[in-house]
Amino acid sequence: MQVRTLHFRDFLKLGHMHQADIGLNLPFALVLPDLPLPAALAQHLPVNSLNSSVYICEEKGVPQAFVQARARQRRDEWEVLSLGVVGQVRPELVEISTPTDESTLDDTDGGEAAPSLAPVSGPGLSPDGSSEAVQLKEADPAADYRPGETTEPATGEDGAENSEPEYSLIQVWPVEIELAWSKLLEHLIVDAGEKGVVRVYARLATDSPELELFNQLGFHAYTHETLFHLQYDQVMERPDPETLKLRDHRNRDCWFINQLYSAITPSPVQNAEQTTSRTWEIHRNYLPHQNRESGLVLIEGDKALAYVRILSYRNRHLLRIMNLDTSRHLLPDLVRYALSTLKAGPGTEVYCAVREYQVEQEAILEDLGFQRVFGKQAVLVKHTVQFVRGLEKQLVRAREGKLELAHRSMRPGTSVRFARFIRNHWHTFVCL
Repeated sequence: MQVRTLHFRDFLKLGHMHQADIGLNLPFALVLPDLPLPAALAQHLPVNSLNSSVYICEEKGVPQAFVQARARQRRDEWEVLSLGVVGQVRPELVEISTPTDESTLDDTDGGEAAPSLAPVSGPGLSPDGSSEAVQLKEADPAADYRPGETTEPATGEDGAENSEPEYSLIQVWPVEIELAWSKLLEHLIVDAGEKGVVRVYARLATDSPELELFNQLGFHAYTHETLFHLQYDQVMERPDPETLKLRDHRNRDCWFINQLYSAITPSPVQNAEQTTSRTWEIHRNYLPHQNRESGLVLIEGDKALAYVRILSYRNRHLLRIMNLDTSRHLLPDLVRYALSTLKAGPGTEVYCAVREYQVEQEAILEDLGFQRVFGKQAVLVKHTVQFVRGLEKQLVRAREGKLELAHRSMRPGTSVRFARFIRNHWHTFVCL
């Protein structure tokens, strides 16, 4: 297999590229759809060469799969946007049975551990070779698939449940596609490290079979999120802003917002994200742009008590809420005020991701009409490289005429770095 960057000569292949529905990068993939076609064309422009990257995997000259990544606000951080296939490749729907309570109790009483459902050695076989507890059954291709969906157990006439095992549907991609995705992600990590990227992020559903693929490549989950969705049809009444003491987000408030983030976020999450005051800046678009950002901040004295950030794309919106424990009573009015700033309509959708250390927000969102969707997702990070400035020794002539060891920084000069840039991006100028 050969992995390379997508070029202009692959223009005819872009129409056959389809993103795989594996629960990757939610809910950002629903709010801000970043399609491979514009990204593939923009990545060859000199002014946008580091914003988005699309890599394609070929087998004997035939493209099979692709991966798309994008740079975050900090240039030394990337995030994986999508994995996809090229051509008419579709996954197979497979039903996997889960062990019943009676069989689990029997195994526990007998001193034997219940077999795992992850590795299946064959149809109807468990990892130890027995034909109990694990079964594979062909699913109906016409049936609708929902991640984590389970079939209800059959009941008899007297209302008692039968002892038949319960089945859950999963998507199984061909082996060659999963191998191509592994090669693509590995190439992406290496290329990101060579370009000075120190961290690569990804969001993936916890029930997705591809989560094991990311774990094998060094990604690890540093937190989990629960996704909520609201169909915003009717305008919500706006609370009194004077009572809440809310104000629009300004860049001068970024330091207070970062202090709020540090106060409510566990240390492992802070170490994985490495946020600064500039992370919370909202950049104004002087040219017409479809997506926009806004924020509401509640500050008392020299401390930020709560913050809501709104990311909008047409009629789809994404909320991120942060609050101190002492300001929980203000959350309902804070969310209502944020929703009242949005335009309601039949097609307006609002999403919100609640992290596991902010579970107090879940009950408030449900009271306002939000519903849980897509289950939980893991927020993953992969550390690539870290640049450390060092010194090298060089012989120079001293004033007395003797040779001495002098220290010189290993960081190359501006002309050397510019020459490297031209050498690594010469194909961009040739295509233009």
